Amino acid sequence: MGTKRVVVVCGWMGAKARPVTKYADLYRKLGYDAVVLLSSQGDFLTDGANVHPTATDDLLPPAESLELIPHMLSNGGCRSWYCFEDHLRASQRAFRVPAMVFDSAPSRATTEALLETWKGAGNLPSLGLSLGMRAFLVQLTLYPYVTRTANVFGLHWRRYFVEQAHIPKLFLYSSADEIVSAECVQAAIEDATAHGSDVASVNFGRSPHVSHLATEPVGYTKHLQAFLDKHVR
Repeated sequence: MGTKRVVVVCGWMGAKARPVTKYADLYRKLGYDAVVLLSSQGDFLTDGANVHPTATDDLLPPAESLELIPHMLSNGGCRSWYCFEDHLRASQRAFRVPAMVFDSAPSRATTEALLETWKGAGNLPSLGLSLGMRAFLVQLTLYPYVTRTANVFGLHWRRYFVEQAHIPKLFLYSSADEIVSAECVQAAIEDATAHGSDVASVNFGRSPHVSHLATEPVGYTKHLQAFLDKHVR
């Protein structure tokens, strides 16, 4: 069966299938197979073993080995890929990750980053969304203390930028992002670079959170394709 290459598009928290699938469609136009993982608030408030527990069997094709490229949208995407990768390891399927893409991600495991998101939540399209996000942020803050578990943002940071420093990374972000600030992403870029990662980054400047593709589709596609051509093709 040989090696199968698949892009795993990991959607942002609460996103419906339709907007996330647009990213998978873009990859297909670029010549890649792609699958989609969706994210919910509950993914952050449970053990990782409960997040996408059957997705590796449901989504991935049979192959002797897999070459997987995660495209992580916001922190929901980072959480999904972290848990998905854990399930892959547990299943003992042969796979490698030649490159990874961070889109509007990640947040730091700091109070400052949390407060930035809290402030940004006030600008969501409706009062209900704003209140819902802030209620979730309170739960998210308390969860590690109540359950005596590690902060998930710290886990993401350590795996992606320390343990997986050998994997090339593309960061797509914006100075206008009010949910995951440019400062958070720039800190990730600095940390990844300091640990030896081959890093590329694009600041789209004016696009809102997880809206870089919608705001600048031509530039977004150009930068993504250049990164993939360098590290995957």
